[in-house]
Amino acid sequence: MRSLPIPDEDITEIYTTCISKVRNPDLKQRLSQCGDIIEEANTEYDTVARSGELHLIESGVPEGIDITNEELVKVYTSRMVPKKSPGRPYYDKIITSTPHSRCPLCGHRTVTTLDHHLPKAHYPLLSISPINLIPACKDCNTAKDDIEPNSKQEVTIHPYYDNIEKERWLKALVIDSKPVAILFFVEHPKEWDDILFERVKLHFSVLDLNTLYASHAAEELVNIQFSLLLQYEVGGSNAVKDFLEDAAESRQMVHPNSWQTALYQALAASDWFCNEGFNEL
Repeated sequence: MRSLPIPDEDITEIYTTCISKVRNPDLKQRLSQCGDIIEEANTEYDTVARSGELHLIESGVPEGIDITNEELVKVYTSRMVPKKSPGRPYYDKIITSTPHSRCPLCGHRTVTTLDHHLPKAHYPLLSISPINLIPACKDCNTAKDDIEPNSKQEVTIHPYYDNIEKERWLKALVIDSKPVAILFFVEHPKEWDDILFERVKLHFSVLDLNTLYASHAAEELVNIQFSLLLQYEVGGSNAVKDFLEDAAESRQMVHPNSWQTALYQALAASDWFCNEGFNEL
């Protein structure tokens, strides 16, 4: 879960470009008449997102608007996503905006698509809004599906509006078992209010990040087992602990809440693991 700069693309320009090649005169006229409503929806989104109240946005298309949900969604699926569509340059700019192509929702997998933070099926007026489009991996996009928030606590973390990288919240626990198991979980930083904590827990649960991180942690343990054995032969459990603490510090300098940081801190804190528990892999 990593923050990204808020996109500065103009929604009116994007919408006008996307519908510029609509051939059906009737459809184009009706879509053109929605321009102001699209802009208003985008402005409202930005306002409530800054206050953490995206659940207040009403779904669907307002009454009296001569356009369907499906027709608005197709502005995205047919006129922004396809490689030769008029809106594709905007799609490409957003999808490449995350550092190292890492999904900001899980912080691990590679970005391959755009996720609608508020799902386009329920919020078609926001289907091409750049501030509602998040670079994401396919797994995170699929896991979020069409979740529609009904309260502050039900809004998953938004990379453009939520910066949760300052405090340490991702923790891990070493399970004394054979093979060694790692449990990842969200801890409540004292700087957070309860609503933010619940939102982060929801995000963590919906995307099943414990399973993702535990899987990669298991592979990481196998990869470092030989190094740990060498450390133990030279200086016993204290040498193993120092090795793990250095690894944790190095990773924390890059991303304080990466699964790697949480893993190495948990390993270093486990006396059982440092004292030959690393052999149980």
